[in-house]
Amino acid sequence: MLSERDERWNRFISEVCYRDVTTLSEIQKKAVLCFWYDAEMNNGGFSGYSDVFPDTDLKELESALKEIANDDFVDNLRKAIRDGEADGWVETDKEFYRFEPSFSTLLEEYVEANKDVIFD
Repeated sequence: MLSERDERWNRFISEVCYRDVTTLSEIQKKAVLCFWYDAEMNNGGFSGYSDVFPDTDLKELESALKEIANDDFVDNLRKAIRDGEADGWVETDKEFYRFEPSFSTLLEEYVEANKDVIFD
């Protein structure tokens, strides 16, 4: 049996992450941007993310990363954009996976802390 927190996380994915981004509040939008970034980073790394989401406003993503995670994730994104292609994003992808707590954990905490807004 899932905890209430786990059930909210599943609802966030199924009910919020698939909405048209133009219908989201700022808090929801930041969480969704970060959810898809994390999902693609864990699936195909930065090159996969940039292939699936080529039209992402990177400044908007940076802002969301800074609010939800920390400067380490922002700096790593900037390095991936600036230098990552030289080694096929190997180093920046590895760095993303090494951060503790993980981005997934930080995002789940953000969703939980903002549950009253996320689930409007």
